Amino acid sequence: MLNVSAPTHDLKSERVQMALALGLCLVVVLAQTLMPEYRRPVADAMGYARVIAGIADALMMSLQDANLALGTHFGPVYPAFGAVLAAADGELLQALKCVAKDGAVCDLSGLNTLFAAQGLLVALTAFFVYLTALQLMRDMRVAWLTLVIVLASKAFSNYTSLILTESITFFLLALFGWLFACILTGPSSRKGKIFGAGAALAGAALARESYIYLIYFVAVLILGWFWLVQRQPVREAVIAAVIFVAGVMAVLAPWWLRNYTTYDMPAVIGGYGTSVLVERLAYNAMTWREWGVSFIYWLPDFGDGLGALLFPKDSWVRLTWYDPSSFYSMGRGDFSREIRSLAAAEQNQLAFLLREYVWNDLVKHIAVTFSLAARGQWVGKYFGLVGFLFLPVCCWVLSRNRRLGPFLVVCLSHYFMLGLYAFVSVNVVRYNVPLIAVFAMSVATVLVYLFDRGRDSLRQSKEHS
Repeated sequence: MLNVSAPTHDLKSERVQMALALGLCLVVVLAQTLMPEYRRPVADAMGYARVIAGIADALMMSLQDANLALGTHFGPVYPAFGAVLAAADGELLQALKCVAKDGAVCDLSGLNTLFAAQGLLVALTAFFVYLTALQLMRDMRVAWLTLVIVLASKAFSNYTSLILTESITFFLLALFGWLFACILTGPSSRKGKIFGAGAALAGAALARESYIYLIYFVAVLILGWFWLVQRQPVREAVIAAVIFVAGVMAVLAPWWLRNYTTYDMPAVIGGYGTSVLVERLAYNAMTWREWGVSFIYWLPDFGDGLGALLFPKDSWVRLTWYDPSSFYSMGRGDFSREIRSLAAAEQNQLAFLLREYVWNDLVKHIAVTFSLAARGQWVGKYFGLVGFLFLPVCCWVLSRNRRLGPFLVVCLSHYFMLGLYAFVSVNVVRYNVPLIAVFAMSVATVLVYLFDRGRDSLRQSKEHS
């Protein structure tokens, strides 16, 4: 593969190409964000609009009022981000208050400031994916093709005009991903990047609580990478892991202390893990036939049609979203109420659910986890499907170039979250959108490899003719 560190013409230098890539990200993502007609917020987005507006009102009174308005239920990063913008923009604040009401007729143009800011974050997200590909593959062509695939898929930019945590979470995860790639491929003097990776991932955890578990996993990956792969002394590996944890604590510790002193809650976020797990447990009721059909029915875009064509209705109807008999409806209906009533008498309801409905049915729970993981990974629809098919080929190509190790470790961090979401939740696709980075890099790597092979074959045939 091309060695981008080699001297090149100034116009093709790495810095110029990075600037061009950043410019492309800004133009494309902001166009994808601001040009289409906005959709009126629904469901969770209405709830976030209400929370952000309340915090913005409190912020204009005092920081103490804003602190109390943040509460403990949601991660503070996204509500605080939106509230600062709303406090500075009266039209945005009024628009948020309007869309938080059912049936209200609203001027959605008032949301421009929020959506433009989210577009900027997503543009930087795509740029960090480009930098990650460049760092891992050391081939400018792969990095550019990765960026084109990410932008074309709209996997990130689909969320810029929604009032949800995704945009800022994507940004923090992509920043972490680039720093993590630097840690895995860079020189030994990378303590600042290790600290920064910890801080970025902690920020993502304050945007979406589930990433707290990824922090533990990445700490182990860093320890194992330095000790077992790079063969550094145990002391150096432990120091690297400690620096990562220090970066995490620099972000999480102040918020933990705030929750403890203000609400007597020794935790980062109050969370709603019990209700999410109850919805997930309903899927364990699927039969083995439904389980097998699910791998086809949940394929992106065409899967439901193909499943309905190949199998009788009773083998796929419960795999749908909103049919009254569906597992999703069960998790929010009688099944949910029955489990909640049984767990109500328990001091630790989450531990009760894990013991009685996960551990006691572990084989089925793990099997269904694989099914839900398959459903949740189809980010960008066909982009995700093609990328998944190219992933093993990409690994083979990278193994030939001795670049497989860092890429696999990056993949592990993404697939850890995919598995976690499938284990404890219904695992909707939007939870796993960052996987588009892995899939885009896989497709780009294989296509560049095929191009090089084709070019070399053509050159050899000309030489022999």
